[in-house]
Amino acid sequence: MKKQYLSWCVLGLSLFLYQTSAFAEQMYGVFMVTKGSVKVQNAKAGTSDAKVGVKVYEGDTVITAADSRAKIVMSDRNVINVNPETKIQIAKYENDAASGKKNVELNLLEGKVRNNVEQTYDGEKSKFLIKTPTAVAGVRGTQFLAGYNPSTQMTSIVTFKGAVTLASVNSRGQIVGSAVVVRKGEATSAAPNAAPEAPKSMSKEELKKMDADTASVSKGDANREIASGVGAPSLVTAGDTSVNNAPEAPPQLIPTTRPNVVTGPTPPPQRFEPKTKVIVRPQPVGN
Repeated sequence: MKKQYLSWCVLGLSLFLYQTSAFAEQMYGVFMVTKGSVKVQNAKAGTSDAKVGVKVYEGDTVITAADSRAKIVMSDRNVINVNPETKIQIAKYENDAASGKKNVELNLLEGKVRNNVEQTYDGEKSKFLIKTPTAVAGVRGTQFLAGYNPSTQMTSIVTFKGAVTLASVNSRGQIVGSAVVVRKGEATSAAPNAAPEAPKSMSKEELKKMDADTASVSKGDANREIASGVGAPSLVTAGDTSVNNAPEAPPQLIPTTRPNVVTGPTPPPQRFEPKTKVIVRPQPVGN
């Protein structure tokens, strides 16, 4: 009996570990918007075209050409807007509800990415990092733009909401100088092997223009987002449009899946029958 009990315990523990591992593997993103030439590089599958509804996983690299953009919504509702002429790798993406472990690491190799971080990270047990070859940015829950120019090796940060901590790193990954905190409405940049510049406030006009320029699709192109609903990881708010020029959706939350609707022949119209019959009797005529 003891051996049988231990066997059941081992089996239960194995199933639990398997389910935990399976949950961790479920973290992915979905292309909700693609415009122009957008590619996905995968170590096993090679390079393929990114289209609305295509999934992107940990380890994948997203590449956009000139005049091309993409919007990726991750399983945990974090949003990655990839700007033109950008190359970014999803190096690590963990979000384990059972243990509370959340770790995101994005490698920005070229270009600009606009991040809407819906999850909360404490910077210690849970982290959201964007790394360039010369700097690293950490956030807790915010909206910001990160950029990297491989020609000048300059890293730049603009914060639209919340705060971002930026630190320069050398070729060995060691921090150079002191980190700076870039708050809402501020911007900074970091040169290679030098501490980041002190953050400076931006004018409302500059912020507004940059906000429009770094959206997943420019406002001149569309004012609605069309989500395919195929494999979408979460509910998405209407606001942009995809390259497939689908019809506009109503301004409401779009569910990840749509119920199957079974149609058949139209039934014939039914005659209305009153539930009770009214009997009219003739009245006697008085003398």
